[in-house]
Amino acid sequence: MTRRSFLRTAALSAATAAVLADGLVAYRAYDNGVMAPGRGPAFAAWHDWPAAEGPTSLVAAAVLAASAHNTQPWLFGVTGETVDVYADLDRTTGANDPLLRELHLSLGCALENLVLTARAQGHTADVTFGAGPPAAVASVSLHPGRATTSSLSEAIGHRRSNRSRFRPLPDVTATVEAMDSLVDASVRPARVVWLSRGDERRRFADLLVDATRAHVGDDAQSQDSFAWWRSNWDSIQRHKDGLTIDGAGLPPVKRALGKLLPASTRAAADAAFVDQTVVQAGSAPLFGVVVTDDPSSLSERLAGGRLIQRLHLWATAHELGFQHMNQITERIDRDQQLGRTNPFLGPLEELVGPGVPLAAFRVGTPTRTSPPSPRRPAREVLR
Repeated sequence: MTRRSFLRTAALSAATAAVLADGLVAYRAYDNGVMAPGRGPAFAAWHDWPAAEGPTSLVAAAVLAASAHNTQPWLFGVTGETVDVYADLDRTTGANDPLLRELHLSLGCALENLVLTARAQGHTADVTFGAGPPAAVASVSLHPGRATTSSLSEAIGHRRSNRSRFRPLPDVTATVEAMDSLVDASVRPARVVWLSRGDERRRFADLLVDATRAHVGDDAQSQDSFAWWRSNWDSIQRHKDGLTIDGAGLPPVKRALGKLLPASTRAAADAAFVDQTVVQAGSAPLFGVVVTDDPSSLSERLAGGRLIQRLHLWATAHELGFQHMNQITERIDRDQQLGRTNPFLGPLEELVGPGVPLAAFRVGTPTRTSPPSPRRPAREVLR
């Protein structure tokens, strides 16, 4: 082979390899939805829910509620003018929720969306609590009334969990006062303890990070969390649930690279969880902890879920970021399950004072918007 023909062959091989590489990258970008966050059947519920009619329309709003790990652990029964809410026990997070605290809080979030939408459509909505699985956890009876829309009901289709870095709030005091005004008889004894001072926030942030490290160090919790990680487009569209790269709060370039690179391992996901928690907790200008009197009471857990969904919708209506931060309570429940003394319970009780913690969250000015999370539509959750 002459030098000229060798160079020509080498150049052709390099060009061919580049074309193939570009093609593989382009295919993976297409296959993992790099350029299409929030699209496809897994996200249709966010756009289609206003078109639903009758009591089923209330279910279509309920499924857009927040839930632990986006498990969507709910089922609904519609009979005449009554909507029953059931727990789907096949959708727990295992070692992360051994006492079903977060499952019941998630059902409370869905219940709040349902009631707000019923009122907006001109119904009064009477809520009664059931005995729990396998029976309904709650029933909503609908009666003719006056349509009462609100900024909360109008925010249902726009609510997102925002996991980005937060900037300071324009006015922390005004935010706390406005959110406190959302606590009424329908959710009491659930209420909010606010952590706004610098020392309180630092102590709580440290607890969050330490609890996250304990979480990833617990093999069962790590595995049960990773089971809800949807790392590719096909998985997202098939399951219509779980956690995704798009919702992780990453900068756009990192988010795109995460989709192009091979699927994340559990170890990599755990490391990212810790790193993101450091950023999220360290940048939070305000933490809130929902507390109640009896954390084992089903009705109080549901009330706590209704309250936290209400707070989340208020934040959405005011273009603020809101993120559930439940690593500490998950570790408390896990140690209770295992019969161990929990190192986070005492410090948390010192911070929140009277009342038993149910759930925690952070509020702030987000640095980036969040796309919608995958969602099962109403037709897939009707009994």
